[in-house]
Amino acid sequence: MNKLVLAALVTSVSAVSFAAFANEAPKTSEPAAVTAPAKEEVKKEEVKAVAGELKDGTKIEITGDKVEVIGKDGKKSPAPDGEHVLKDGSKLTTKGGLVVKK
Repeated sequence: MNKLVLAALVTSVSAVSFAAFANEAPKTSEPAAVTAPAKEEVKKEEVKAVAGELKDGTKIEITGDKVEVIGKDGKKSPAPDGEHVLKDGSKLTTKGGLVVKK
């Protein structure tokens, strides 16, 4: 019987101690600050526009892989698909306004 009383006493003390511990919340006056991870600085490669002219006198502008035709009114539009011969005799192939072959 002593063992039974001892077991009951240990169980009740453990339950009371655990309950008291579980109900305690950390006491803080301010919410914890959350900091975002530092963003890595991405270096952007500067792409320069290069003006050019086709053999037939059409003005073009090449920026990276993008090729645009400059109209007489100054408006730019994507270069048509196909092979274009530059004034210096070099060839440039475009598709969807982009260089596909130099």
